[in-house]
Amino acid sequence: MYRGLKREVYILCFGRFVTAMGSLIWPMLTLILKSKLGFDAEQVAFWFLIYGIIQIPFGLLGGRLTDKYNKRNLIVVFDLLSVGMYMATAFLPLTMGSICIYFLGSLFQHLEWPAYDALIAELTSDHDREKAYSLEYLASNLGIVFAPTLGGFLFQNYLWLSFLIAGLAVLSSTVFIYLFIPSTVEKKDNHNTYEKNEEGSLIQILKGRKLMLIYIFICCVGMVIYNQFNYLLPIQMDELFHERGAMFFGMLTSVNGIVVITCTPILTKLTLKWPDLDRCICGVLLEVLALTSYVFYDETIGCYFLSMAAFTIGEILNTLGMSPYISKRIPASHRGRYTSIHNICTMTFSSLGNTVVGKIVVLYTFRQGWYLVFAAGMALMGLMAVYRRLDRKRFRLLYEKREKQG
Repeated sequence: MYRGLKREVYILCFGRFVTAMGSLIWPMLTLILKSKLGFDAEQVAFWFLIYGIIQIPFGLLGGRLTDKYNKRNLIVVFDLLSVGMYMATAFLPLTMGSICIYFLGSLFQHLEWPAYDALIAELTSDHDREKAYSLEYLASNLGIVFAPTLGGFLFQNYLWLSFLIAGLAVLSSTVFIYLFIPSTVEKKDNHNTYEKNEEGSLIQILKGRKLMLIYIFICCVGMVIYNQFNYLLPIQMDELFHERGAMFFGMLTSVNGIVVITCTPILTKLTLKWPDLDRCICGVLLEVLALTSYVFYDETIGCYFLSMAAFTIGEILNTLGMSPYISKRIPASHRGRYTSIHNICTMTFSSLGNTVVGKIVVLYTFRQGWYLVFAAGMALMGLMAVYRRLDRKRFRLLYEKREKQG
């Protein structure tokens, strides 16, 4: 399935794998703030909102640097800064101050995302890009199969060790990328007319691709829905299962990783001839239906795992479609800046969405929060159906090329 890619793509994906093995903290942040520091649901949402706002200048800077400087070197520098922050958090008492230091380290990780995505796009042509992004996604999730479960077991008494493991994992991937990816890599020639280099600012580019602004809004709403996996679901687990909530949520996150590992190659193969946007539409629909099914569950833990499996299949399809979709419609000279704007908007909008959901949870219960998620999901599906027709008209050559290949 993944044969024939450039060596540098495999190395980048392996770096993703090693880094993801240290992803013990982020899925547990809601529980850390709620159970360890005593915040309520609305306060947790407020801090995520603050984090999302602070991401804005970091994201803009990351995209600009990606389009201007060496992408490999940027990844190495940002990783080293993150390592320093994670290590510091591990040896400090758990307070809101130490969590802020962890947030700062995460911001530097956020800075490197445009460089990762742009580098993979440069190393692939449009006919093998789906496989490259699929492998990157698979490698990331392979690393977190056991990490959340380990984080769940460390949560009560050894939380500091989770921060230390996160720092060491990022450091190991940084060394690997520095040693085995040259500072200058050979780029593949792309044959898609929409992604050829263009002059001008990002605003000028988007004036001729206004549809990509609508796509950002679609992804913003989709991220609000998706993020309830890390926000509303742990709140539900904490309220229903109390001290066992962290452990069960860690197990659910590991199920998410296991399904990704087993199903990503299969779904990549089955949907290789699908238009990228069709994967996104099917994926979002599955995410909405699976997440909102939690409103019907109480303490029957088996049902949680079944819904998590369905949610993960939707996540896979959406991920397989999103990155190739963007890379084929944005000029290579502006990918970093567009990716950073895209990430800033989705994360900020997600934080705002969590604030609304948190308010509903405080005033009512987590079940009313799931009702809101379902309503937003159905509205999003209607918007995506209209958007697909517009996309086919605007980027007609991509659809015609895929139909000829299929």
